[in-house]
Amino acid sequence: MYVMSLTSEEIIYSFLAILFIITIGCGFTRFFALSFAHPPPEEGVDFDYNAFNPITNLDIVGLIVFFLAGFGWGRQVNDQEIRFKKQKLGWFIISLIAPFTCLVLALTVAWVKDTFWTDRVVQTVIDVSVTMTAYHLLPVPPLASSRLLYLLVPQAHERVWGLFSKAGPFIILAMVLFDRFSGIPFLRETMAPVVGAIGRFVSLS
Repeated sequence: MYVMSLTSEEIIYSFLAILFIITIGCGFTRFFALSFAHPPPEEGVDFDYNAFNPITNLDIVGLIVFFLAGFGWGRQVNDQEIRFKKQKLGWFIISLIAPFTCLVLALTVAWVKDTFWTDRVVQTVIDVSVTMTAYHLLPVPPLASSRLLYLLVPQAHERVWGLFSKAGPFIILAMVLFDRFSGIPFLRETMAPVVGAIGRFVSLS
């Protein structure tokens, strides 16, 4: 789903859906990261009141990707801000919150649609949630599956991972731009079966 190809009304619906999904996903990610931090955050900062602020959760590159390709991401929590007893494993688990939230949201809104509300905005939320769940399988930061690679990185190569994490959003943007304007939709064709499978699962649940 390319937001740029939609009507003005559909663009508004899509933007609201994107804003809602980003806010929920980023908010819960930060909430659980703070909750399971070791050592715990200092007294008085165990809950970030901006965690569920839709504006502070926006990421400019992630938003551009949303409008170009129908998926994206919100503001990420810095790995070095919050520590866990097992840092790699902790951040891998925390990173799963975003795709899990997208899937749960898609299932919930699909139930709402089937039960009593069939407005276009409802379908838009489902479409965006399904697409985001699927694209989190790409192993490029800041998408969730990149954490599988993080688990395999030796401690001596942490700096290399840090550079990859910073470059990741721009790598995805470059892939999306190439897919969008080159006439070779390799990204769409690769992910289409995954998006379709998740969409069918949501519709049948």
